[in-house]
Amino acid sequence: MPTEPELSDTQKNIINEAEKLFANRGYYGVSLRDISGSCGISLNLIRYHFGSKDDLFRFAILRRTKTMNRIMLASLNKKIHDLQSAPSIYSVVSAYVTAFDVLNSKKHKWRNYLKLLVHCDSLTDKPELIKGLREAYQTVFESYVSAFESCGLNKKNANLAVYFMHTVVGQSAVEVYSISHLSNNVCDPNNDPTHTEQKIRFIANGLLTLTN
Repeated sequence: MPTEPELSDTQKNIINEAEKLFANRGYYGVSLRDISGSCGISLNLIRYHFGSKDDLFRFAILRRTKTMNRIMLASLNKKIHDLQSAPSIYSVVSAYVTAFDVLNSKKHKWRNYLKLLVHCDSLTDKPELIKGLREAYQTVFESYVSAFESCGLNKKNANLAVYFMHTVVGQSAVEVYSISHLSNNVCDPNNDPTHTEQKIRFIANGLLTLTN
C-alpha cells in the first residue's frame, strides 16, 4: 500500500474519487466498480494499487491524519501557551473549532475528507474497518480530554466534552451547504464572519453544564 507522498497521478485520481464517493454515499453505498466508472480507471488497476474495497476505504480515512493531527494539536498548544492561567472550556473549544474550520476551508478535498470522518462515526458494525482511524487520532483525543480536565472537568465529563464537541463540529462542517439551501441563504455559514465564534459559544455554553 503506497503512502501519501508516494502516490502516482493514477493513484491520486483513484483515492480522490474514492474519498469523494465514500464521503457522499457512505461505505455501503460505494463499490470498486462505482469508483472505477467515476475515475475512468479499470477495476483491475484499482485492485492492483489498493487491494480490496476495505483496503481502499482504510487508506482513504487515514491518508490525511498526520496533517490533521498537526493542525489540531498546534491549535490547542497555541491557545494554552497564550494563556496566563489554566485554560477555560471556551479556550479549549475555540482551539478545536478554529482548527476544524481551517481544515474545512481548504477547498473541497478537505470537505470530502471531513464528511468521510463523520460517516466513520456511524460504522459501529465495522470496528475493524475504523480501528486504525481511532488509533491515529488517539493522541489528539487524549490531548483535548486532558485540556478539559485542566478546566475542572472530571475524566468522564472530559471525555463526554470531546465527543460532544467532535459531533457538533463535524456535523456543522459537513452540513453548511444544506443550512444555506434550506434557509434560502438567510443562514450562510460560508459568508458569515461570526459563524465560527457563534459555534464556539454554542458548544462552550453547552459544556458548562458538565461543571455542575
